[in-house]
Formats: sequence, structure tokens, C-alpha cells
Amino acid sequence: MNKPLFLLNKLMIILALPIILVSLVGFNNKTQAQTEEKRAACVLVDFDGRIRASGPCDVKITKSNTGVEFDIEWDGSIRTQFSMREFPTDGTYSVEISNGGRASMKVEKEGSVFILRSSSGFRGRVIFPENSN
Repeated sequence: MNKPLFLLNKLMIILALPIILVSLVGFNNKTQAQTEEKRAACVLVDFDGRIRASGPCDVKITKSNTGVEFDIEWDGSIRTQFSMREFPTDGTYSVEISNGGRASMKVEKEGSVFILRSSSGFRGRVIFPENSN
């Protein structure tokens, strides 16, 4: 093997190693996500005041290194998804919801009650059982 090809081969190996390492670290971060499904009592009120969903709902909470993702399935056909940097404590937050709008979210009772009010007019309440946190 002549010297220029040998150096080119070494250079390719040196450049490929960091790419391989970064891809492995990125894959490892994705695999560390923990998903938890919770049942909650939910009410969803439309912008015109009609109740769209009321009763038990499924809430999927995925925690990863990048934050927390919420997926609320109100009645089997209506979903609301949003993400935050960390699980919210009591207070008021502004979140971007899955349909492209924004919502104000008030969290009460040590993170067991979420009250959502969207910019498009819907209102939702999610109440987790006391022992679910």
C-alpha cells in the first residue's frame, strides 16, 4: 500500500470513530426513556361550552433525558400532547399543544391535578388518584 492511500485510510478511520461514538451515545439516551401509563378522571369542555369527554382517561407520561412528554387520550378519539423540560410542580405553565396551539396549564395538589385552557377555547381537567404519584 502506498503512503497516500495509507494516510487516507487512517484519516477515514479517525473521522469515522467519533461519528460511531456519537451515534451510540444518542441511541443510549433514547433507550433510557421511561414510559408510564396512568388512569385519571378527566373532563374536556369544547370552546362553545359543550362537554366533549367526561370520565376515565388514559395519560401516557414519557420521561427522558430531554424532558417529559404527556399524551392525554380523553375519550379514544381526542388526544392532547405536550412536553415540558421536567415534571411540573404546583404553579401555572404555558405549553405548546399537539395541534399547534398554546395552552395555559395550572397544576395543583402536588402535581395530581392539571387544568388546561387552550388559546382555541377548550378547557380540560385531569385528576390523578392520590396514590398515583
